[in-house]
Amino acid sequence: HMDRALKIADYMDNFIVGVGGGGIKVKRVIEAGEEWRIVEWETGAKWRVGTSKVVWARQYIDYPIKTEEDLDDLELPDPDDPSRYEGIEKSIKYVVEKGFFPACGINGFFSGVWYFLRGPLEVILRDMYLRRDFVRKLIAKFGEFNLKVEKNLLERGAMMISWPDDLGYRSGLFMNPKIYEDLIFPWHAKAIELAHKYGAFVNMHSHGNITSIVPLLVKANLDVLNPIGPTDNMDLKSLKENYGDKLCFLGGLSKNIGLMSAEELKKHLLDRLRIGSPGGGYILGSEGNIPVEMSVENFNLLLKMSKKYRRNKII
Repeated sequence: HMDRALKIADYMDNFIVGVGGGGIKVKRVIEAGEEWRIVEWETGAKWRVGTSKVVWARQYIDYPIKTEEDLDDLELPDPDDPSRYEGIEKSIKYVVEKGFFPACGINGFFSGVWYFLRGPLEVILRDMYLRRDFVRKLIAKFGEFNLKVEKNLLERGAMMISWPDDLGYRSGLFMNPKIYEDLIFPWHAKAIELAHKYGAFVNMHSHGNITSIVPLLVKANLDVLNPIGPTDNMDLKSLKENYGDKLCFLGGLSKNIGLMSAEELKKHLLDRLRIGSPGGGYILGSEGNIPVEMSVENFNLLLKMSKKYRRNKII
């Protein structure tokens, strides 16, 4: 399993390798077709997952928290169950021995709530404005579980803790920044502080233009922020100028690289490196996976350029 992951990382010119986590897991597959399946998670949430026009997609079907009373009856898995972390210690050591950097994942403090407890997204956003205390309790319930999972990973030698918390869209945050600061940020700050106590780094993922809360993340001493998406209006240049001495940025490449010509791709990659690289604190990456529309020739060109230019100073 890890050998395959390391081969892919080496081929893709990546050095951070995921070695697992202890977050919410799939409990059972309810139904399956050729290109899709309906799964139930440990919380009782149900998703339809599969491919749509060769792109992986998910559809949210059911959630365990429909009323405030449901929260009292909700039982999350035991975060201290050692079986949730089987093999992680061994994987961390193996990845380090092979010269890569291991990362352990936990669920997002915001996205975890609307993925696994109460959703879809518009429901939880409406709750934030109309029933803020209810959302505070929801996030606290999930947040406590998350921190215990994180502690278990750190005690097993985790060197980096990552979580996905998509917080916005192209125009800005999904919610007023003050609501983020009130409900979600305290949990982000706790998770960062906990990792740092163990000497580990924290890498937070969020799509959307979240520029308005970057000062808060810097204040909490976040180490790495990804994916700094150009199509999300995240401006690598101004972020680097304002926070480049305090925060490492991972990403910067557009998710539209699959639509670019070879010349456009080269220009775009060099532009990202010229902006991000000076002074360090920048890891080249894409705001999306390798697009299905990308030609094999351009994919190989991207890898070749990445290996060549990110290791050498660009004039």
